[in-house]
Amino acid sequence: MIIPNFVLKKLYKKGSLCQTPGGAAFILLNRIDTGLVTRFESVTVDGREFGPSDIEVHTPGRPVFRGEDISTGNPLPLEVGVEVALVIRDFELTEGKHDLMVSIKVQDLGDLTIRLKDQHNGRREDLVPAASTSSSAGMAGADSAATGEIATEDLPADMAARLPVKIVLLGAGSAVFARSFMNDILCIPGLNRGHFALVDIDEERLALAEGIAKKMITSSGRDWTVEATTDRRAVLAGAHFVISTIEVAGVRNVDKDYEIPLKYGIDQCVGDTIGPGGIFKMLRTGPAWLAILRDIAEMAPEAVVMNYTNPMSALTLLGLKATPELRLVGLCHSVQGTSRQLALYADVPYEELEFEVAGINHMAWFTRLEHKGEDLYPRLFSQLEDQEMVAADPVRFEMMKHFGAFVTESSGHFSEYLPYFRKRPDLIEKHTGEGQSLGASGAYRDHWINDRNAGDQTIRDFLASDEPVMMQRSEEYASSIVQAWFTNRPAVVYGNVSNRGGLISNLPGSACVEVPITVTSTGMHPQRFGALPEQMAALNRTHISIHELMVKAVMDRDREAAVHALMLDPLSAAVCSPQEIRNLFDEMWEAEKEDLEYFL
Repeated sequence: MIIPNFVLKKLYKKGSLCQTPGGAAFILLNRIDTGLVTRFESVTVDGREFGPSDIEVHTPGRPVFRGEDISTGNPLPLEVGVEVALVIRDFELTEGKHDLMVSIKVQDLGDLTIRLKDQHNGRREDLVPAASTSSSAGMAGADSAATGEIATEDLPADMAARLPVKIVLLGAGSAVFARSFMNDILCIPGLNRGHFALVDIDEERLALAEGIAKKMITSSGRDWTVEATTDRRAVLAGAHFVISTIEVAGVRNVDKDYEIPLKYGIDQCVGDTIGPGGIFKMLRTGPAWLAILRDIAEMAPEAVVMNYTNPMSALTLLGLKATPELRLVGLCHSVQGTSRQLALYADVPYEELEFEVAGINHMAWFTRLEHKGEDLYPRLFSQLEDQEMVAADPVRFEMMKHFGAFVTESSGHFSEYLPYFRKRPDLIEKHTGEGQSLGASGAYRDHWINDRNAGDQTIRDFLASDEPVMMQRSEEYASSIVQAWFTNRPAVVYGNVSNRGGLISNLPGSACVEVPITVTSTGMHPQRFGALPEQMAALNRTHISIHELMVKAVMDRDREAAVHALMLDPLSAAVCSPQEIRNLFDEMWEAEKEDLEYFL
């Protein structure tokens, strides 16, 4: 992911550069999002580079660390609103302005380099807490102590009676994703007893997930157990929650999903939720998902089912139609991520941002965006002249300019949902950039398998080491749903559910829509939104029709419905005639037919 420097500079506390008894120092103050620093590469002052062994890291409530103590297995939480002081040991600053460069590696974001200028602000004795003995083992323990534990015996009786909680993870062989979910669950205050059931058909990757689960449970000190199996029916009974992150034949087909459409002029960046790639992913995944849902309905009918698998909207709609008796919700992280970005763009504290969002997944609209009663859209519109900011999110700013609101999915992926930006080489050059977030051609295809393999290797290396597990809760909604159910303390998440009853009044009642949901121990209670502005609803409706046809294709084994879905796809229709789209579909069908036996 490419993050522009104007955003990265918000990690630096302006005016903090000073001299301390231990050396030159300054403060990082995270205003973006909680992350994990896995390595301090260097700090450079006026061209002079200092390595990890030269850097001390001071954080509240923790020992002082050297930069070299921080690693993938022992990361440093960079929490929102918490100051982290960096001291360049035994280095004396001269008076005046200085050029600074901080290079770090952050989990899920990769290498980040912050470039800035600041004035030497004199000598300070109180910038950082008193130093103590450096210890790489102390970091995880200090963080876990801050999770706000609640003793089981102190919970209300009906809450304690819900223990142990049973959570089934389908597709757990995606060990990095599974690790994130299990980490979040183990960070829920008071949820001290439970059971993870990990399911995957890939035994090697499943073993990695089981290994990391055991290591995390040991680190958490909680009374949780774990089992791993390739047979989901062996573990579904008694499940309170089922989380799906399955992938069906993706490795075999990721090249075909990108390269065949490109021959017809359809240039995809991601191609796993919409377009030719997304529709064929639905044809491969839908039958497996349908079988899973029927097993859940039989063996765990009271479970809350959370779907993260793409194409998420279409698969969730399939579940809502095929197994309406299940408590099913589709989840994503686009609302959380985009709302934080908007706080940065508008330069307001995230915790003070107020917003309303509704639509469909990857095309939900921030119809209200305020800070202390001030409408922030005039501020964002005035910043359209800021070329650096617009270049960081070109498609979304362009759509805001013409349609009136910001949308939830990144510029790169969102560009595939529209007929405007990827139909000609000149438009692609103008509106896209490097990497998936900016819409590079084939970005998902080019990196997914390598990233998948690298994630597996990271887990292998970590399991072979003695490094402690860093417990740091993410903003994924799954654990918020579990916590609200467990404690009966309401939580609001943005989820994908049926529009039955007209939650969004000018979208079809049969649609799968993304709206705020209040979650309690009694279930999920979607909030009524009302009507979207018509131009936004119109773009949503096109995709709702495509989702309906994708679902019909799977439920009725109807190949022609899938052809019609592709003919309605905005990007495909902007580039190809109906006959060309049919020819494309036929070629992809033939290339992927070994994974389409359900339809044959």
